[in-house]
Order: sequence, then structure tokens, then C-alpha cells
Amino acid sequence: MRRLAALLLTTATLAACGQSETSQDPLQVAEKLEAALPADSPAQTGTPPGAITPGGKPFTAGDTTLRFEVNGRKVELDQLRSAVFEMTKDDKGAETRGPGLRAGDGATNAVPDRFNRLLVVDTRGGEFIAFSINPLIMRQRYPVPGSPYGIAYDAKRDIAWITLTERNEVVGLDVAGGEPTEKHRFSTVRQPNTVSVDQETGRVTVTSGDNGGIQVISP
Repeated sequence: MRRLAALLLTTATLAACGQSETSQDPLQVAEKLEAALPADSPAQTGTPPGAITPGGKPFTAGDTTLRFEVNGRKVELDQLRSAVFEMTKDDKGAETRGPGLRAGDGATNAVPDRFNRLLVVDTRGGEFIAFSINPLIMRQRYPVPGSPYGIAYDAKRDIAWITLTERNEVVGLDVAGGEPTEKHRFSTVRQPNTVSVDQETGRVTVTSGDNGGIQVISP
């Protein structure tokens, strides 16, 4: 019994240590909230596949709240709290945050898919997470080591493309089933902070965050 009591006390203490003493926000897990950043990439090794042209898009910190519309509902990804919120209205008709769920340890980017879900990358935790909306439920959670950061969704092929800045890679996950499955993996230009996909051709464009070039891949 003493061991059980000690375990419960330790668990409660650890949980309390993660929260601000003054915050009434159940999803605030630290006194100081900071958005996750893309990891610095290693030096380039070899020549990545595809066509590469000069250019890039230097990283700049933007709004820490990303807004989407999924399944007819407005949704917010709060990078500071690493949480997804459904938006609702208060008794005066003003828009406010409703139900929220934790999205790993440091969610940074997201994109809706055709299954009425929000696909999220957890950069700090190295995970891909899918949430259905209305109601808000976590549907998928899948490891993608390497500091996932950029994400794009190919609605025609149901592939979520995710950049891994710690590895100079981009991975393509088939998200149509009950659990994601890896379909593609390519080396990329250095610091692959952003990715986009052509919905017709399926061509993937990866953009370097340190002027390493713009890479176009045909899977």
C-alpha cells in the first residue's frame, strides 16, 4: 500500500510540475509556451532525385495559430499548446474555442484530407496524427522520426507528404486505411521546410529553408 501511495503521489507531482500555477488552461503544460521549430538539417550527402532549381524560402516564425475548415466546422491548431480545437460560439454568439485535444509534444503544421480529418505533424514528438472533426477524435497516430515539419496532402492518391528536416528526406504515407503505411521515401535538398503536391500529376515540390534549391519529384 505504501508503494502504491508513493507511486500515485509521484505521478500527481509530475503532472502538476508541467502546468503553470496561475493558468486555468488544462492544455497548458508549461509555464512558458514556445512553438516547435524545424530541426536544423545535416550537411547534404549525395544528389537528391528529381529536378532541382536554385532558390529557397528562409524560415520565418509566423502566427502560432493555424486555422482550417474541416467537415463543416472551423478548427484551430494551436502550436503553443500543441493542441487541436473545434471552434464553437458562446451564449452571445461570439466565436470561441470548444473541445480541444493534445496533438503530441510540439505540433507545427496541418492539412485537411477528404475523409473530414485534420492531418497534423508533431515536430517535437516525431509523429503523424490524424483527427476526425465533429466530434473531435484522434483517429491515427504514427511515428515519423526525423523532425517532421512540412506536410501536404494528395487527395487523389490519399498520400500525406511529410518533410523530415533532421534527415533531409520526404516521406509519403498512405492515409486511406485504418493505419498509415509508408509508400514513398526520397532524399531531399537541405533543410526541407516546406512541401506541396500537384493534385493532378502527383508531383511533389520540396523547398529548402536555407537557399538549397527547389526540388520537384515524380513518385
